Amino acid sequence: MAHTQETRDNVRRIYIEGMPLTGAAACCGVSYDTAREWKRAAKERGDDWDTARAAYRVSELGVDELNKQLVEDFARQVITTTRELEGSSLPASEKALLLAQLADAYAKFSKAFSRINPQFSGLSVALDTLKTVVDLLQKRDPQALRALQPHIDEIGAVLGKRYG
Repeated sequence: MAHTQETRDNVRRIYIEGMPLTGAAACCGVSYDTAREWKRAAKERGDDWDTARAAYRVSELGVDELNKQLVEDFARQVITTTRELEGSSLPASEKALLLAQLADAYAKFSKAFSRINPQFSGLSVALDTLKTVVDLLQKRDPQALRALQPHIDEIGAVLGKRYG
């Protein structure tokens, strides 16, 4: 079924305004695969929807608010992943490995973000310290790491309040 240019433009607009592509497609009565293809084809023509989306967020929120939102979004993903790990049936050794990888990703994000936002550097150091602790416990005392796991959310919240 052929869609009108107006439908394509609406999918693009809704996506740029912040809705996930799946939601934008559904709102306009288009399959996700079709919307994804439109997005890909537009990028080949020089219309990068992701760049437009980022520009829209900056213009709507301002740079400081956008930076805060980026940190909050990433932290929310870390917390969600941690909670899912707590409830999973994975062996403790796999959970510890995944937690260490998650801490590493968070530390890398923090380090990169602190370069563009100096206020964030205190939190970056604190989170890097937490990553160091997780790495050390993973190697030397996995049982202690399992004991620490339920407290990661609270520790992150305290660090966020203190340095964020």
